[in-house]
Amino acid sequence: MKSKVDSQQEESNTDNDFSEMSDTQVRRRGPPPKKIVSKNKLPNLERNVPIIIKNNNFVVRTIWTIVMILGFMAVLWAGHIYIIGLVLLINIGIFKEILGLKRNYEKELNVKYSPIINWYFFGIATFFCYGKLFQSKLSEYAFRMHMLSFILNYHNIITFMLWVAGFLMFTLSLKKGYYRYQFRMFGWTHITLILVVAQSSVMIMNIFEGIVWFILPCSLVITNDIFAYIFGVTFGKTPLIELSPKKTWEGFIGGCFSTLIASFCFAYLLQGSQYLTCPQHQLPFSPFSSLTCEIPSVFISTQRQLPFSIFGIDSIYFSDFQIHAMVFSLFTSLVSPFGGFFASGFKRGIKIKDFGDTIPGHGGITDRMDCQILTGMFSYLYLHQIVLPKAVTLGTVLGYVSQLSTNEQQELFEQLKQTLQIGQ
Repeated sequence: MKSKVDSQQEESNTDNDFSEMSDTQVRRRGPPPKKIVSKNKLPNLERNVPIIIKNNNFVVRTIWTIVMILGFMAVLWAGHIYIIGLVLLINIGIFKEILGLKRNYEKELNVKYSPIINWYFFGIATFFCYGKLFQSKLSEYAFRMHMLSFILNYHNIITFMLWVAGFLMFTLSLKKGYYRYQFRMFGWTHITLILVVAQSSVMIMNIFEGIVWFILPCSLVITNDIFAYIFGVTFGKTPLIELSPKKTWEGFIGGCFSTLIASFCFAYLLQGSQYLTCPQHQLPFSPFSSLTCEIPSVFISTQRQLPFSIFGIDSIYFSDFQIHAMVFSLFTSLVSPFGGFFASGFKRGIKIKDFGDTIPGHGGITDRMDCQILTGMFSYLYLHQIVLPKAVTLGTVLGYVSQLSTNEQQELFEQLKQTLQIGQ
């Protein structure tokens, strides 16, 4: 048998033979044999690098999850105006991330005003959407501030003229050799504004009708995501959609039923807080202020007869809000996940993993909000078309009164005074 020393000598001799051979001889004999190193013989540190990185990512992700939850709770209890500020910051972050996907920084060195024009259009879109939403809330201030009254009365034409100014700036900034890039960014900017700013801004109206209408849909999206993951990891075998290979039918169905049950329980817990359920008709800037009102009937539990007896129970107590919450849960379970699938397909199309790295361990803000935007629009439409009564509010009336001339306002005042005197 050959000793270990003899084997090493033969290996060294083989290497020397290859070094002394001509190119023709090497081609005939073939390249020198490669030394194969077993993975088991790799140093422990090198073998454990992926595990160390994975553990570090898990720690960072967990820490920032806790930070986001605590920050969200602080903003939530600070008040309505601060929640609106949070929504605006999220809009800014999403717009920045999506815009950055198509930006070419080398080209923008020669097209200097392109980023400024893009953000100018973002400001115009925000002014239009938020102005429409705040119109009734600011009506009582319009009587004391003539400039504000002018802006509210001519909000649409002001918005259009501001957009025209941006259109002129864009046209004048066109530069030979960069036309295609500039027009691509122009279209990309406006599509982003429609999909992001216009849809997410309606969440603000949900906030003013009661913070609970903002919390509940957001919570249900997160709940569905958690339970879909749990059921998918535990029972998942059947792939759901090609865009997300890890998603399974078992996780999708399990998440749907779990979210349906959780929504009924969440609604029961949330409807007992006046701060969360009371609508806000003003714009208070003082943080952590209390809010009291007569609890709307939709949050009051009443006895309901069951269609059939369950273990001798013929009736239970629940509110209309709990029924609405279950409707929200069906949307967040069956439709909202497709917002995430859409985002996944988009990322695969442009070959990126995340939209950004704004949130360590989580990717970008867009990665966290892809399902929330679609849910926010549904919540707004469902709330204002089905849940809330079609009633004229004081803010709406003041908005119309502010558009009257001084003589017409005086005449309205006299008629109201006479009506009140007759009523007394």
